Amino acid sequence: MSATILTAYGVATFAACIFFCFITTSNILWLVHTLSIGPQKAGPSVAVLIPARNEALRIRPCLDSLLQQNYNSYQIYVIDDNSTDETWEILKDYMLRFPRKFKAFKAEPLPEGWYGKPHALQELASHVKEDYLLCTDADTVHKPDSIGKAISVAERYKADLVTGYVHHLMPTFAEATIVPSVYLLTMLGMPLYLIPGTKAPLISHAIGQFMLFRRSFFETIGGYEKVKHQATEDVKMARVVKAQGGKVVFADLRDIVDCRMYSSYKEAIQGIAKNAYDYLGKNLIVLFLGTVAVPLIFFIPVIACIVPIPSLGPALPFLRASAILSFYTWVLETIDRRLPWYVAFIYPLVFVNALSSLWRGFRLVNREGGIEWKGRKVR
Repeated sequence: MSATILTAYGVATFAACIFFCFITTSNILWLVHTLSIGPQKAGPSVAVLIPARNEALRIRPCLDSLLQQNYNSYQIYVIDDNSTDETWEILKDYMLRFPRKFKAFKAEPLPEGWYGKPHALQELASHVKEDYLLCTDADTVHKPDSIGKAISVAERYKADLVTGYVHHLMPTFAEATIVPSVYLLTMLGMPLYLIPGTKAPLISHAIGQFMLFRRSFFETIGGYEKVKHQATEDVKMARVVKAQGGKVVFADLRDIVDCRMYSSYKEAIQGIAKNAYDYLGKNLIVLFLGTVAVPLIFFIPVIACIVPIPSLGPALPFLRASAILSFYTWVLETIDRRLPWYVAFIYPLVFVNALSSLWRGFRLVNREGGIEWKGRKVR
């Protein structure tokens, strides 16, 4: 390979890493800014909506945390999405104990053309009349200021949708090698600080663990109807909001909500496969290009720092600088997101697992008709 091509490869890789570092740093600064917005204890009424399917092992901490909110005007609504475990028995117990604050419903059988979570939230929303709808997951645990902080952000920015990064717990090494991949989009190219001020639907992001809607706008767009058959209904919903002229704000929620997304490595791989492949639009070309780009930008520079590769010649200084910059970027992300300290040292494993999940999603969707998730297949 000629010296010119090698130099161009090295320079291009270094430029890409500078860009990724800039995006990550600027997003961290934006998230830190949103942390400064304090919670309020009074304001518009809020309906907390929780879809629950086979959540008997995890829903109690979620409900207990929501029942201890400092906010003055909110109600909790949970829908049992055709669970086969003891979820409904738990919900009935909470209705008996907290009749003035808590209501639960049983979902109708899943209709044709709908995925479980969008349908559960759509059905649940039909039962409430509060000013805001806070859609959250059964595996989240909320601090007492959770609702108050979200309302403050919504009113500060006059937002129709407030969402953001919660604090993701990953107590095992296996989880730490895959769960941080949820941050890759905002590390590699999504400027969170541009989301509130732009009208482009593609410049949007959302995390389904926490989505606060202005109910009037939610009803105007038809709720989850437009994303009823989407695995990444959260991201697609944010795009719908912006496409319909609404305002989306992506905030830092790490101080007010905790969530352990997956309880095992296998579950994490399956969950990331379900979401990441759908986010790419199930586009094989994009998946292939990403599979080629990741080793060139992230793996080869790390190898070049460890093992002398004379054949890389003039590219070596740029590749080594790229590896150092990538490590520094991951250090920043590790500190900001409160990840296990060693994640910055194993970030190539995060990329390996992310790519593995994407290809798993491709295989399951195209060869087996979908990805199994909570007893249902998602395409």
